[in-house]
Amino acid sequence: KRMWDQFADLGKNPLLTNTKIVDCWNAFRMSQNAILDFRKQGMNLFCTLWKHIQSTFSEHNRNRNQEAESKPSTVIRLFLHRFPVGPGSVALPLLMAKIRKENLPVVVLVTIRPWRWLTSNTAQACGNNKIDTLSSLRSTTDVTLSLDSFASLRTPPPPEFQLLQGILTIRKCAPFTVSHYTDTITWKRPLAERFGVKRDGRKVTVQLLHLPPEEFSR
Repeated sequence: KRMWDQFADLGKNPLLTNTKIVDCWNAFRMSQNAILDFRKQGMNLFCTLWKHIQSTFSEHNRNRNQEAESKPSTVIRLFLHRFPVGPGSVALPLLMAKIRKENLPVVVLVTIRPWRWLTSNTAQACGNNKIDTLSSLRSTTDVTLSLDSFASLRTPPPPEFQLLQGILTIRKCAPFTVSHYTDTITWKRPLAERFGVKRDGRKVTVQLLHLPPEEFSR
């Protein structure tokens, strides 16, 4: 069933009407000092994202005739695509600390490209701290996933992985606290730490790895 058919009775697609794009371009203005620059960018990025969360909650409360300062009754899902590692290592810990302190129903999904960061001019200016910056960003999250594509390998993968396009690894899956709204899913834990990724046209499938694989165990 297509996703649009799921909303046929509503007459509109809430994925479109309830989606907003936040312009964070002003947070990334460059200066001469690369290290001080990404720290300033991180503060500006945090302020931009936090203002967006506040305005979204206020708008939702107005639509429901609730007070602007009342506790939010909806969940905000914030998707940060290709998040900059340098400024993000400053912005994300501040943002998550604010969300956790106020116990807000906010889910943040971040994707990064660490190889781009390690070769950037900002990372080179950080010297030995570039790995620490990347680790700091990862340690802020509750769950960390890494996706390694076989297309980036210089040598072909083992034959038992010939039907896969990559490996998905769960590097971190922190337990939730007893006061957070996601406590209802604490009993759900991943079945494994590594999964195979298969792509069929526009469809991506994540599956358990069999040792040995099913094709080689007969």
